Amino acid sequence: MKNCCLAAIGLLVLLAVAACAPSPDPARPTIVAAAASPTALPTVSPTAAPLNTVTSTPTAAPGDPVPTPAPLRNVAASAEVVPSSGQETGALAVDGDLDTLWNSGRIPLGWIQIPLNGPHHVEKVELVIAQAPPGPTSHEVWFGDGSGIRTLYKRFINDNTEDGQTLELAIDPPRTIDELYVRTVSSPSWVAWREIRVFGVPTETPPPTAFKLSKVAEGLNLPVQLRHAGDDSGRLFVIEQAGRIRIMRKAGESSGSAVWSVDETPFLDISERVSCCGERGLFDVAFPPDYSAKQHFYVSYTNQDGQTVISRYKTTSDPDQADPTSGEALLTIDQPHETHNGGRLLFGPQDGYLYIGSGDGGAPAFNDPDNRGQDPTILLGAILRIDVESGEKPYAIPASNPFTHVEGYRGEIWAYGLRNPWGFAFDRQTGDLYIPDVGNITIEEVNYQPAASAGGENYGWRITEGSICFEQWGCVKGEPCEIEHWLCSAEGQTSPVAEYNHDIGCAVVGGAVYRGPGLPELQGVFLFADFCRGQIWGLRGGPQDRWHSPLLINAAVPISAIGEDQDGNVYVLGYQDGVISVIVEE
Repeated sequence: MKNCCLAAIGLLVLLAVAACAPSPDPARPTIVAAAASPTALPTVSPTAAPLNTVTSTPTAAPGDPVPTPAPLRNVAASAEVVPSSGQETGALAVDGDLDTLWNSGRIPLGWIQIPLNGPHHVEKVELVIAQAPPGPTSHEVWFGDGSGIRTLYKRFINDNTEDGQTLELAIDPPRTIDELYVRTVSSPSWVAWREIRVFGVPTETPPPTAFKLSKVAEGLNLPVQLRHAGDDSGRLFVIEQAGRIRIMRKAGESSGSAVWSVDETPFLDISERVSCCGERGLFDVAFPPDYSAKQHFYVSYTNQDGQTVISRYKTTSDPDQADPTSGEALLTIDQPHETHNGGRLLFGPQDGYLYIGSGDGGAPAFNDPDNRGQDPTILLGAILRIDVESGEKPYAIPASNPFTHVEGYRGEIWAYGLRNPWGFAFDRQTGDLYIPDVGNITIEEVNYQPAASAGGENYGWRITEGSICFEQWGCVKGEPCEIEHWLCSAEGQTSPVAEYNHDIGCAVVGGAVYRGPGLPELQGVFLFADFCRGQIWGLRGGPQDRWHSPLLINAAVPISAIGEDQDGNVYVLGYQDGVISVIVEE
């Protein structure tokens, strides 16, 4: 579905990708040496390779024979591969013949996708290199999780490899997948593989997860975010796109579940200042650390001139009423178009700075023809980090920001290369940051920044969309686009860790990391959704990669956001129906 379809229902941009030594890490590829010349390659076949066997067996009744596990086999053999280019030779990567190879005919970035025939329990992947000249290469291995999501399993960077070597990747613990996707980020030669093998056995589709949505409130008008103030009041603050913030509060219990009410009088109403709607409006609210004592907060919105504004407001002596006349604009960002105006606000749980999501500003056809996502001289297509609590006017730029002393970069930039990072979220326990980024015409993506990051990541837009080259990369505004989609380099970029194609949905939204008390299976899981179709996935992984993202719930309604309360329970916002739901066990 194209992004223009989202605008028609009013929320595109709010929503809208030398040989290596063995390592103790069981997921680290083992490089098996072979002669560099193709004619000297060992004449082995998948059946001749040593195969692992399934180590676990069903429990048998006393006296019954123990069933023999099914032997692993190369389930990639003769699969219908989809390469980034060189389609005429794609099948040669899985034909079992080391003397033949798939050759993309192109320098990196390049990839090859191998859909398996249904779910398979996989224990090992082997990648036989086709490369001349030898030298350092960087590859990534991704798996289809059977949920419509493809996740990064392992990246190995700048390994010195040569033609005929085999990268052996042990999948520990074994995993159920329905697709293998290998992405080559850098290489001294064209992207190519002599053979790709996936060792496993067919298995059943995993049962659906036992979670559902339980409605807690309704009657909201185009809700786009949900926040708590961290003040132990138990209140939830729901942002309505037209310019109001409403308070939700628990009103009792029924059948063991909380019953919520929504205050008729808004906490804040600045509708007269806000331009709405489509892809503009009141976007978000953020309460600073120690809000109870400070009694001020921050909002983001598009004003009547179409600019994105970050303002500070004060609470009155009534804690349920803010003063709409107290607004103090701290940052104003000019917007070239009515799309991708950003607006996410979050205080970092470890540093106390304000993080701001800024979209690329949009454009006709949403292709960012001015390449603002890669322009560090402006505050578009980025996550910004500023200090609004220091007392410096209008704000301070933290000295630890990555570009404070880099010529040609705005000091406010924390990370860039983003299209519209709507719904990024911190893990309150670890400080890790998850960044969903709305795609253009092909891929929706989720990025990950560990808490130890010093910032400065380039997430690729508009050079890449998700893990692939953006099809109109290199086009000049006003001129015909004749640059083929494979002509790009991903070197220096930070890859996403999860993505899905537009045959699954249309716009990724987020997001919250579950840290609540009642759902242990979701502890530490980042929850995100698709706006159009209403699927909700959970993403789990970490610094060692091995990401995994099962489908949790199919809500089948447009979801604008996922938020959390102070206890860590997670809530889902229905954009069109105005319903707020909490995620609970089935």
